[in-house]
This record gives sequence, structure tokens and C-alpha cells, in this order.
Amino acid sequence: MKIMSKTVRILLVIMIVAALGGCALFKLREDVRISKDSCLLFGEVLHPSKQQKPIIVVAYSRSDGIIQVADYAVLSEAGQYELLAQEGSYEIFAFEDANGSLSYDPGEPGGFYGKPDPVKTQMGGVIVGLDIMLDASGKKPAPTFAGSLAAFSGGKSKPPTSAGFVADLNNPAFSAENGAAGFWAPLEYFKRTGCNIFFLEPYDPKKTPILFVHGAAGSPQDWRCFIQNLDRSRYQAWVFYYPSGARLDTIYFLLQTKLYELHRKYNFENLYIVAHSMGGLVSRAAIMEDSTFSDSIRLFVSISSPWGGEGRAKTGVEKSPAVIPSWKDVEPDSPYIQRIFAKKLDPSIRYYLFFGHKGGGSLFRQNNDNTVTLESMLDPRAQADALKVTGLNEDHVSILCSPEMLRHFQTVLAATEEYKDKTYVRSRGYVQVEHAFDPPGTKIPSQMSLVLAPSGTNQKEKQLKIDPLQFRQETGAIVPGRYDVSLCALGFRTEPDHQALEVKAGQITEAKFTLKPQGMIANLIYAKTALDDRFWGFYRELPGKAKIRSIRLTGQGISRSLTPDDRMSDREVLATFLASRDYAHKNSFAFFDLPAGAYDLTIEADGCEAWSEKVKAQPGEFVPPAPIRLIVK
Repeated sequence: MKIMSKTVRILLVIMIVAALGGCALFKLREDVRISKDSCLLFGEVLHPSKQQKPIIVVAYSRSDGIIQVADYAVLSEAGQYELLAQEGSYEIFAFEDANGSLSYDPGEPGGFYGKPDPVKTQMGGVIVGLDIMLDASGKKPAPTFAGSLAAFSGGKSKPPTSAGFVADLNNPAFSAENGAAGFWAPLEYFKRTGCNIFFLEPYDPKKTPILFVHGAAGSPQDWRCFIQNLDRSRYQAWVFYYPSGARLDTIYFLLQTKLYELHRKYNFENLYIVAHSMGGLVSRAAIMEDSTFSDSIRLFVSISSPWGGEGRAKTGVEKSPAVIPSWKDVEPDSPYIQRIFAKKLDPSIRYYLFFGHKGGGSLFRQNNDNTVTLESMLDPRAQADALKVTGLNEDHVSILCSPEMLRHFQTVLAATEEYKDKTYVRSRGYVQVEHAFDPPGTKIPSQMSLVLAPSGTNQKEKQLKIDPLQFRQETGAIVPGRYDVSLCALGFRTEPDHQALEVKAGQITEAKFTLKPQGMIANLIYAKTALDDRFWGFYRELPGKAKIRSIRLTGQGISRSLTPDDRMSDREVLATFLASRDYAHKNSFAFFDLPAGAYDLTIEADGCEAWSEKVKAQPGEFVPPAPIRLIVK
């Protein structure tokens, strides 16, 4: 029996490799190789002007006076950007490309990250906080990028990756071929197409958005039948398009950031999510992690999702000469799958599970829908959250255009509307925030958030972005209730550190804060990943044996030491952070009220090599550094 089992695994690998073909296999190997040497760069472009014109963000290096573009992104307006760059040191420059020339012309508003400051990437992982303020002064000389951006993207501009960019479903970028390329060569796809939530029509606050999330090797065009059968007078279709071969931790993080941006911009009160196949795993992770948009999610529909993982993915990881990164997350009982089932879905979200059973079964493979096994689609953990589980006589692909599936979906929508009308309180409250800096004339930070922690409960806080350039502004909509409200800007102490406020439906509550620059050093601690498990946007948690003993900071006449206190609740950690008190909790730490200058930071942990590095503090200018990675012995 063991010999037969081994033979079956080898046959499956041969099938996978044969399906790829020689050229595709070489391309996958090269894509994975570069993935392990690449880092996701993440930030926001801010523009004092409210005009919505295209913005280009470029990561580049200089060698002997020659500009080399690592990656660039196109934004339809100021806001979030993502870039992908191999290991190295880069400058990041953004400019308003008013004439669409893909080159910087003097007089166009532009700006560098920093002064400019070099950004040194990590192999794998993410660097955040790379924010850029545009201005038209042209004080710092900038490269023009004449011809280099067009050459980088094959003579054509990339599609905008601003959340909510309106696109046509017939766009060639949405084709099945391009979707498949996102599975077999995710890094190349990301550099060509990006990762984004697209609208198919301009946003309408009177219509409920339905977000469609495709599966492995899929594309937005997979949802054509669903979208064509939507009542477009009541609903607006959104599509999440992503490289499905990338690590799912990276993808769900990007999905969350896009939804966060859209909720900040539109304050939508309702959101329905419909996911096919692996898209269900991506969507559930984004749903499970609290964010400002979480209270808006009313409906979750999964169709043919591999909740229990896929054995062939495990075989591919173990035996294939080239491993698609997302296979590691779709292995049965992978850490990713364990995590998305660590807790149940919020009961306020109506969840429906659909699966197809028109497939086959044999000595070598369990009953399936021609792609996913019934056992995986009907994992008891997923069924336990479902209001209803429905099987259809369809295979993995045909279910998306099945008349019966479409009828069931209409029934689900009708039931959700009826339930929502009975239970959902639409009225919201608002907070008018006023802030000032002490001393006046302090350099304004690029990021600022209003933090609302529900009083007297352990419910997770909500964070609403505040425009730091507006000293008096209204924000919302907020679920009525009592909150401990704080204003957070990294590198600043806020006074008071919190205010107890009651937000009432239909009313505006006022809050005033003063921000004073303070030096701070803070970071997250992870384990250094092995080369075979290193991918952009992915971090590995410290193993249980790696207990952090001390985090020591010395310099400028200061000597402080922290030991993580894992007994602290999340709410206690938040209150400590907002009050600017030193703390260490699990894999995070922060030192506050530091004079400007250089410090020695040392970390000791059981089962790990000692780690030390020179770090700097500058009051009013904190930028989140690249996470620390300890080498596990």
C-alpha cells in the first residue's frame, strides 16, 4: 500500500509538470527565484490639491549616473500605492502625470520619499510607511524617466491600482489567459497588472456593493454570468483581481488594504462578498481580521472552496521541481488554513456554502468536482458557520454559470435584504476632530488616525484615517456608542492620550487634541525564513521555543530593557501605546520619549542568535522600519 501511495504521488507530480510544459516550467522557476529576492513596498501619496489626476510612483536606483527602474505604479488619484523591488537600495519618487507622458516634466507636482531617503529592501516581506507628499516647488532635482517607464512596461502604461478604479469587464487585462498567468507567474503578473479592487461603474451610495473574488488561475471574467444577472438598479459589482499564485497572506493583506481605502472614501454601510474556490480562503482571512469595514459585511457566499485544503498542492510542494507559492497555503491543515478557522465567523454575517458534486472519483482520488474534493469543500469547520449548505450537480467551473446556482444566489440576496431591513440600524454618528501642534510650525506628519475603542468592552478598536493637513474635519460614519477616542500620529505624543466620548446617531461629537513631537523606536519581531519559504509580502512567526528574553535600548544617556508581557490584553496594549508608555507584547515593542540621536538595539531570545543594530530616533519623524528577523538556531 505504501508503494502504491508513493507511486500515486509521483504520477500526480508528473501530471503537474507535464501540464506546465518546458517553457512554462522554466518561467515558473525564474518567477519563484526572483520572488524570494523581492520585497513589497507600501505607502501613500498625499496631495494638497483635490484635483484627481494620474500619479506615477517609481522605485529606482542609480548606477554610474544611469537610472534603473525597479518598479512603478499608476494611481488615478492620490492615495495608496504598492511596488515590488528586488533586494537593493532605492529612491522612491512620485509625480502628477497630467499629460500622460509617463515621464516627469518640470513644473508637475512631485515629491520624494524622505529627503530623499534610500529604502533598503529585505529579501521577502513588506516595508510600509513610505509616504510621499507632492508639491510643485521643484526644489529637489528629479529624474525625468523619459522613455524608461514605457520601456519597463513594454511600451504601454500599467493599469491604475487605485482602489475603486472603474474598468471594463471586457478589458484584455481581465482575460482568462492573464488570470492564469497570475497563478503560474505571480510576481511577473503583479508587476504588469498589480492587485486591486476594480469597479465596473462609478460608485453609487444608493446601491449595495457586491465584491466578487475569483479563485486559483481565475479572473474577473469568471463572474460574467453572476454580474449579468444582477439587478444593477440595486447592486454594484466590484471585482478583486489578484495574482493567485502568490502567498495568500500577502493577498488577503492587500485585499484588506483596498477595502480599507474604499471604506475610508465612501463609508459604505453594506458589503456582500462572493468568492469562488481559493478566493474563499482569501476572503475569509480578510473577513476574520477586524477593520473599519468589518461592521459593513452582511453576506458571505463561498462556492466550491477548498476549506480542507488540497492534497495535490501538498504533493506539488513536496515533489514538483518548481513550487507555486500559494500551494504552500492550500496544503491540507496548513498554518494559513488553521488560522482562518481559529475562530468562528461573526454571527451578524450571513454565510452560505455552495459546492458542486459533478466530478468523479477513483482509486487514486476521492470524490470531487473535477478540481476540489467533496471532503475539502465540506470541511466541518466551514459548515459549522453556514446558515445553509447547498450542493449542485455542477463541476468546479460550470457552477459559476449554472442557472440553478444563479437562482439560488437571487434567493440568498432576497433573504439577506429582508434580514438586513429587520435588524440593521442605518443611523450613524460622527466625530468632528480638531488638532493642533505644539510648538506651532511643527513639520506635519503624513499619517494620522482617529482610534475609537468601545468603552467597557474587549471589542477591537476601529481606526479612521484623518487628513493631517486639515486642522478641523468631520469623520464617520460611526456606530453609536461610548468610546475611548484617541488621535494617533507616529512620532508624536497626543494630549490628552484619550477622551471618553458618546457618539449618538445623527449627531456630531467634538474632540480636540494637541500633538507634541517625541522620539520613538518601535518594531515587530519575526523569524528569519529559509530560502525555500521566502516570498514577497510573507513573514514567518517565531516558533514557540523562541521566547524573547530581553529587548534592550541604550544610547543618549538612556538604558532601558523590556521583556514581553503576554498577559496584557489587546486593549491594554493599545492603551499603553496611545499613552506613549514603553511596552513589549508578543512580537511587538515600542520605546517612547527618546531624545534625537543614535541608539543600540539588542534582542535576545531563547533558541535564536542574538540580534543587534544601530537605530535612530527623531522626534516627529517616525517611519515604520522593516521588521526584525531573528535567526532561529
